[in-house]
Amino acid sequence: MYNVRSGNPPHLPLLALGRATLALACATLAVGCAPDSFRSAQATGFNAYVKQLPTSCRPLQIGSQDLGEQILSDAIGNSNYEYFIDATSKLYYNRMSPQSYRQALEGIFGAGTPNNKSFECIFRTLPPDRPNAPGGTY
Repeated sequence: MYNVRSGNPPHLPLLALGRATLALACATLAVGCAPDSFRSAQATGFNAYVKQLPTSCRPLQIGSQDLGEQILSDAIGNSNYEYFIDATSKLYYNRMSPQSYRQALEGIFGAGTPNNKSFECIFRTLPPDRPNAPGGTY
């Protein structure tokens, strides 16, 4: 009910509820991102792992995507490249199994025989002692 003395219009509680809902949605999205999505400069091990993939796994082809070339050109802004980096980060930090990783990438980029060699190389070059999060951040 509108309180004439306070001068507060009745829509302010709805505005506060909308802001709270927006804040909750933003927090939920941030939690779903890979551990180094916001602090990639501190993810030196992950960054080194990704940078070696184009030469270690040549050609790094999954479905229709030449991911090796995208890594070399640092294709920021390309949603396919960003999806690959996010999923690879989850794999690297033990947040996604190799099987789930393969299913996720093939679901986006497509399946095919060339994928086998690329996935085998991606998994083979993972460091056995990789961390669960970037050092010093979590």
